[in-house]
Order: sequence, then structure tokens, then C-alpha cells
Amino acid sequence: MSMESSLGLPGTGSPNPSVPSLHPVDVQTEFPLNEEIEDKEQAAVIRRAMEVLGDRADAMRWLGTPVRALSYATPISLLHDSKGCQDVLSVLGRLEHGVL
Repeated sequence: MSMESSLGLPGTGSPNPSVPSLHPVDVQTEFPLNEEIEDKEQAAVIRRAMEVLGDRADAMRWLGTPVRALSYATPISLLHDSKGCQDVLSVLGRLEHGVL
């Protein structure tokens, strides 16, 4: 099961999951953060996105948009493993400090 489908989000739109879509994912603002997300690392990344980007709507929009620093993958599509979570956290840190 993909990260997107486990969170009730639409997929990346790419038929091949190893090839990211260049189109934003339509991420709903009703993200289940008030519900328990089983993977604590994924939940931490999502909370960090909300801290860095200001609010839930902006964080959800960013998580569903292809990011150049992530080889045009959507951040949400990378949250299925620790390396992907760390890559997204790294980009969020760079955004927070104005490096991107």
C-alpha cells in the first residue's frame, strides 16, 4: 500500500512510482493529523512541514507539490521510508533557513 493511499490521499499521478509526476497532487486540507498516524517518523515530518510553512493548508499544498530539491518528487510520496523522511526534513530545514 502506498503512503498516499494509507493516509487517504490521492497518488502522485505517475503510473510508475519510481518516476515522479510533474503535476501537483490534489492534497485535501482535511489531513488526518487529529487521528493517529501509525508511523511516528511520518507524523513528525508532517508536523515539521506545518511548523516551517505556517499552517496546515500550506503544508498540505507543499507536501503534494513536486519539489526540485527532491528530484521533482512530491514530498508525500517519499515518506514511505526513513531515507525519504530524512530527505524531506532536510529540504524543510533548508527552506526554514532561506537556503532554497
